[in-house]
Amino acid sequence: MRIVLKIYFAVLILTLNNIAYAQAYKIGHCYNGCPEGADDSNHLIVRPIYALSYNTTTKSADWVAYKVSGTSIGIASSLSRDAVQDNYVKDTLTAKDFLDSERVDLIRSQYVSLIDFAGTPFWSDVNYLTNNVARTLSLSQGAWYGLDWSIRNLVNRQDEVYVVTGPIFDIEENSLVLPTDTPHRVPDRFFKVIVNNLGHSAAFILAQSAAVHVHHCEMIATIDEIEGLTGLDLFPSLNPKSGDSVYLGLGCL
Repeated sequence: MRIVLKIYFAVLILTLNNIAYAQAYKIGHCYNGCPEGADDSNHLIVRPIYALSYNTTTKSADWVAYKVSGTSIGIASSLSRDAVQDNYVKDTLTAKDFLDSERVDLIRSQYVSLIDFAGTPFWSDVNYLTNNVARTLSLSQGAWYGLDWSIRNLVNRQDEVYVVTGPIFDIEENSLVLPTDTPHRVPDRFFKVIVNNLGHSAAFILAQSAAVHVHHCEMIATIDEIEGLTGLDLFPSLNPKSGDSVYLGLGCL
């Protein structure tokens, strides 16, 4: 197993051939341990504001984990959203791959939101292409935006929450395809799990096909359901409990 370990100004990035090895490290972005079950060839990338397991076959992270706090949230209106090539993983989609994406209702989006870390000096890390994915415009402007907005509201009341998110690929013939030089399939759905410091959680599955008016509270799921669809063990050390207070804090009555 080859391990590449580099430190630049408190930025730690590990590229591992065996993601399970990452459990030897305590990564603060993950709630009681990072997800297990991703492909052994994935790259584990740990940055100051998030950790992710990047799959070069799907060209998407299999999971992304981060912790949002009241001090990390900021105003992002003047900050750059330009894509940045990741020097540690060359085999990603490129900014050019997204130039024609709106023709099929897809846009270059981020798993970790810029606003969630605009209050930190590391906000630009969200622009790395390993944190980028093709998402439909309707989902981005609808349920995804609404859930992210609700998470920030929850953080304002509870100080901080853990989030783990990633793609779901369904077995369907008519899946969305990004019109790159070699047509590239994109996720059919996404999962997102929010956990507070008491170990109470809320889980969602957000469909790419969702109309812009569909509310995130119509997409409530369970951790078991997400794990069954992804093959991941999202919380290998301690599974959080479903929490009515978390759903309520996210606007779901």
